[in-house]
Amino acid sequence: MYGHDLKLLIPAAMNRTYLNVGTLGPTPGTALAAATARELEWIESGPGQPQSYLEARSRIRQFAERIERAMPGGVVALTENNSTALLRVFWGIAFQPGDEVITTNHEHGAVVQALSSVMRRFDLKIRVVDVDAPTGVVNQIRQALSEKTRLVVVSHVSYLTGWELPIGSIAEVIQAWPQCRLLVDGAQALGNIMVDPAAVGADFYVFCGHKWMLAPAGWAGLWVRQDRQIDLTTRWPLERVQAEVESLANGPFDVYTMTGADWEYGTRPWPRITAWSIMWDYFEEEGFLHHALYQRSLAEEAQARLEAFPDLRLDKPPSSELRQTALMTVQSQSFGSGLADILLRSRIVVKGEPRRQGIRISWAVFNTVDDLDQLIHALWAW
Repeated sequence: MYGHDLKLLIPAAMNRTYLNVGTLGPTPGTALAAATARELEWIESGPGQPQSYLEARSRIRQFAERIERAMPGGVVALTENNSTALLRVFWGIAFQPGDEVITTNHEHGAVVQALSSVMRRFDLKIRVVDVDAPTGVVNQIRQALSEKTRLVVVSHVSYLTGWELPIGSIAEVIQAWPQCRLLVDGAQALGNIMVDPAAVGADFYVFCGHKWMLAPAGWAGLWVRQDRQIDLTTRWPLERVQAEVESLANGPFDVYTMTGADWEYGTRPWPRITAWSIMWDYFEEEGFLHHALYQRSLAEEAQARLEAFPDLRLDKPPSSELRQTALMTVQSQSFGSGLADILLRSRIVVKGEPRRQGIRISWAVFNTVDDLDQLIHALWAW
């Protein structure tokens, strides 16, 4: 089920042309209803009731294990959002003064802000490569790597343009520097393109459900390669150890589960994960690849039709190592990012992208050619 059939279950997609899952995906009513029912059970039983609380948290671990089966070679921790997952890595690595981090000029504010905090704390140097340069990202990273490089941070899919970066090739270059680790921000990847962190050579991979997978906001994931768990100090040991505060006089705790649960300690609204697990069922049963191909076909048709507008220009990759996805940026000479506000008057939801002087459009599994027709009609009207 995709396209119009899925759209019938999404109120936001029925009363407007919704082309902005790259920011937040509208959740089907059926998934929201299931999550609401679970939360009502949680409230009525008294969320602090031990059995109710433990059962709800246990379902989180079961869901995380399902994700691990789809992303083999690592453990998965479920966090509140991508920013939290990123911080688990940034503050978990034992940086030393003078260490260097390589990143790109297409990183989201969550990466930039986190890098600023650890840069200040550990006296790090940040090297930035230019995704827009025709010389290519891989070659720039190769030239920037040194014995001081401790971490490379790159997006799998650029939030600015929707271009898929060559993560596998980047990982191959990094292998020559054993002290360096690769952190991949997959916020715009899961549900948009195929995701297999181990296959592309990632050490750490963050992802979320509230964009392309159409789950409610509030949950994300951190994938850690099996043999990289010891690289992060931001792990919580077994709970039975936590209460023994007196033992801290002898040093820090070092008894871990060696699962994603090591990054999940703390009280959270466990029942709300139900909606994401339902959407995972949907994507898994229909096939992640099937959805990716469907969305990409819509993007390709949109590209062909948008090129007919003299005022618009599709933001195309500057080198062959970058690939376009179902996320695209369209520049407008006349309106810039203000084109988003103009389209909203026609009940078409896109994201304004000031840095690219245009708009960002996301083609999701519930979108159809009718949505594209509505977009083209509104653009011609203006």
